[in-house]
Amino acid sequence: MGAIIKIASATKNGSATVNYIARQGKIDVTLTSAHLTPLDYQAAREQMRQTRDLMGKTKGRQGYHLVQSFDATDQLTPVKAHQFGQEFMSELSKMYPDHEIYMATHTDTDHPHNHFMINAVNSETGAKMAINPPDIYEMHEINNDISKKHDLVELTKAKNKVYPTEIAAYTQTGKQYERDLVKEKIYHARDQAHSYPEFEHLLSESDVTLTSEIGKRGQTIRQKYVTHDSEGKQWTFTASRLGEDFKKEPITHAIMEHQRKRDKQQSDREQLERSNTERLRGLTASVREVADEVRTERRTHESTHKPPQNSPNVNRDFGPER
Repeated sequence: MGAIIKIASATKNGSATVNYIARQGKIDVTLTSAHLTPLDYQAAREQMRQTRDLMGKTKGRQGYHLVQSFDATDQLTPVKAHQFGQEFMSELSKMYPDHEIYMATHTDTDHPHNHFMINAVNSETGAKMAINPPDIYEMHEINNDISKKHDLVELTKAKNKVYPTEIAAYTQTGKQYERDLVKEKIYHARDQAHSYPEFEHLLSESDVTLTSEIGKRGQTIRQKYVTHDSEGKQWTFTASRLGEDFKKEPITHAIMEHQRKRDKQQSDREQLERSNTERLRGLTASVREVADEVRTERRTHESTHKPPQNSPNVNRDFGPER
């Protein structure tokens, strides 16, 4: 049990990262927070971009994407998880003063998790931040303190299998960038897919091949994501190295949860359409009834107030009087 903090990527596309974190605006506003930016994700994205533009720091690393995950056994509500995220963001703002931060809580897995985007450019000085191994250690300590404060069991670095590779990633610029790209492609395919086979198909369309092989001892199945960069070089990432979210079981669960939500949304839309149709029919029937009543009243009125017919002129009909 407890919480894990990890660096998902050092992104070269800050705007795309904010879009992903905010789920293109689909995250409930109560599960979003910000430091030095508006709560609205589009406004936050634009402000971060303007900061980079004004400071002339548009190339290279634009920000850091962090993820704070919680164990499913902690049974945290999204609101509670978000509160823990706000505490962590408050400490981040002390580590990196004058750096804009956007945060949102995702609920698409069996346990809520928080995503953070830190703008790499200082909004006051224009200096670019860099997260180094000592910073990562400090983040883990902060996260562990929050876990202790709220009676979540502290997680050691050994349990966070992604942690060593995350540090290594920042010393290998090319690999770091490909990790970012493949993660975004996996997330996108997962969120769009209606089934695991469709997930694999969507990955293949974005030049990512998912392979599985039996481990050396024949007990485990190793999943690998294979892709190519713009120069044609092949990159291979195991699901274990990318993180728990990229293994088959969590992805399958997320796909099922997305499908359940889509089905519910479709059902709600159909119910709303039926209600609107029935309401429209009722209004139409009422209009017809009123129209019939008006016509009936008009006919009654006309028959009651019909002017008398002129009597025939006797003299005219039978000749002049004598």
